[in-house]
Amino acid sequence: MTSPDTIHGSDRCARVEAHCRQSRASNRLIQQLQRPRRRRPHTCLKEPHARPHYMHPTANSSARRKSSLSSNTSSSSSPPASPWPVHRSNVAATDSTHIAWLWKRVMPYSDDTQSSKGKRRVKVTPAGSATSASASTSGQHRWQTPPTSESSSFRNRREVAAKVADADFMETVLEPCGITIQNKGVNKNLHKHFRIQELPPDPKDRPDAYRETHTLNVWLDPDTERIQREYKAMRVYECNEAEHSAYALRDIFLDEPRHPWLPEEDSDQRWLPIRMLQLVRKLPQDEWLAPPLVDSPKKRYEWDIRPDCAYHVSLQAFQPGFRPSVRKHVSIVQRRAFCPYLTIEFKKDEETLATARHQVAVASAIALYNRYRLKNCALQMSGGKWSEGDMNQMRHYGITFTGSTWDLWCTVPKTFETWTGCSMSTIYSGDCCILAGVQQLISIINDIHYWGLVVHGRSCKADIAAKIHSDPDADTNDITLLEED
Repeated sequence: MTSPDTIHGSDRCARVEAHCRQSRASNRLIQQLQRPRRRRPHTCLKEPHARPHYMHPTANSSARRKSSLSSNTSSSSSPPASPWPVHRSNVAATDSTHIAWLWKRVMPYSDDTQSSKGKRRVKVTPAGSATSASASTSGQHRWQTPPTSESSSFRNRREVAAKVADADFMETVLEPCGITIQNKGVNKNLHKHFRIQELPPDPKDRPDAYRETHTLNVWLDPDTERIQREYKAMRVYECNEAEHSAYALRDIFLDEPRHPWLPEEDSDQRWLPIRMLQLVRKLPQDEWLAPPLVDSPKKRYEWDIRPDCAYHVSLQAFQPGFRPSVRKHVSIVQRRAFCPYLTIEFKKDEETLATARHQVAVASAIALYNRYRLKNCALQMSGGKWSEGDMNQMRHYGITFTGSTWDLWCTVPKTFETWTGCSMSTIYSGDCCILAGVQQLISIINDIHYWGLVVHGRSCKADIAAKIHSDPDADTNDITLLEED
């Protein structure tokens, strides 16, 4: 039989053991709370409430959050936090300062491209000081900042720049300059048009007369059937614009031999045509000006022309002693040519015919206007008036090729006492797939070369001589050189 002392002793032992276990559990809990928290391992994607790894707080955000909490704890008068763990959401705490900094970095790029970003990096404040757009505290996007009047007008001019391929090029560029295109009418009598009554009326007989006057390589008397066959083949094979222009420049639009320099001997003074391919002529240039506006402009145009082919008069028409002085009166290109008289443009088909017309109209208008300036200046300085002969030779020719079809254009001033624009009209059309069209084209090219040298070229030279004669202080040696022809 167990004594009461034995029972009380066992109860004490049980209570002591329970108390020890409770004390050990409390010590373990305290040790866990005092031990630094470890970063939780990446949650397995198989857990039902797992988050992607990019949603966990980063080291930088944790450091900022700890710094913020420590500063708030030290400055606050609230009682210390409980040592027991506090339940926190899995969403990382946000930092308003960091978010504001990010928005300032991101929002300026939402509306700017790489090219415009550099152009609009600096803005002008009302006080006139240049500051960075990203440093603005207005909270507005950069595109909301009103631009200055100068930059706004510059962008507007850039936006309305015209091109010859524009559908409204006629209304926005040509018409404000007084340039009109007339594409109606019948084929003209070319013998009467070129006013070459002293030459044989039959085009087949005129090349011989041309050769007697000027011994040149540009005169054409080729195998017309071969030319017809070539154009038929290019039509069947649907050759591109480059093929058409390459063939025409090889067998139709010929050139004279080039020399490293213009001959310096008096016996080499000759009237020669100079062929220029893709000649770039940009403004401004001495004695080469764009036609003036006769109406308010609708688009900006730079008059940056590059004809596929153009013929000029050779500077060799002047005696060597006067050639360096010609640039004072007319525009000189490549130190060997002046006063263009024929422009050619090539296109593949009828779809781009309007563009070819615009190109020829622009090149013809600027060439004719500068020829007009030379004539008008010579008449004003010499006290003369416009005669019928002056008016008749004031023109520029152009040819548009679209595949095998071609059109001959003639551009003349609308008025002569003052410049009010010019008119470009068709005077003949043909097709090189037809034998008669080839024959007519060959005759026209010969006639234009003869007109360009004998009528146009000599008239330009005479106008330069008239300007020099009208100046009482002119060097008489220059006048003598011009009169010797």
